[in-house]
Amino acid sequence: MFSGIMSVLALLFSIASFAYVNYDRRVKLLLRPRKGDWCVLDRATNDRETIFRGIIEAYNHSSRPNAIRGYRFWIDNNGVHEDLESEMAAIGEGNNPSLPDEQETSELFNVTPLPIPAYTGVEVRLYAIVKGVHTLPGNHLPITVEIEDIHGKWYTVEVKASRTQRLISGRNASS
Repeated sequence: MFSGIMSVLALLFSIASFAYVNYDRRVKLLLRPRKGDWCVLDRATNDRETIFRGIIEAYNHSSRPNAIRGYRFWIDNNGVHEDLESEMAAIGEGNNPSLPDEQETSELFNVTPLPIPAYTGVEVRLYAIVKGVHTLPGNHLPITVEIEDIHGKWYTVEVKASRTQRLISGRNASS
């Protein structure tokens, strides 16, 4: 009798452990906008485009490593879905002439593949081009960011990009 109860309990624990392990191995990314003004709109070289730059956080809530393999950006322009232009970009800042030993620094945006180890998070640097002129409700532009992982699953987060001082002064100077 005792061995029969122990066998049934062992079977139940095995089934519960198997179910938990399989549940934990599901792909689960969580995207969050970083707190503060980490998403900005900046003036492009021409007056017909605006540059969106930002940082969001991507957390892997799975026991499996994951990676980001694609980005999509879009805005709702008065009820019209408008895709933004984006690709992997390296933005470099020249070194300071007064400091000859200083190296040129560059930042990578829209990096693919961007590996995310299990149970960790990474900062994701975003870059896109907003074509045309847009009104900014509440002094920010809501931009929807979609990220594709290596398993083909899409994740979405909406960020609020605010205007930089250069954008404000550039718009006022041209008026």
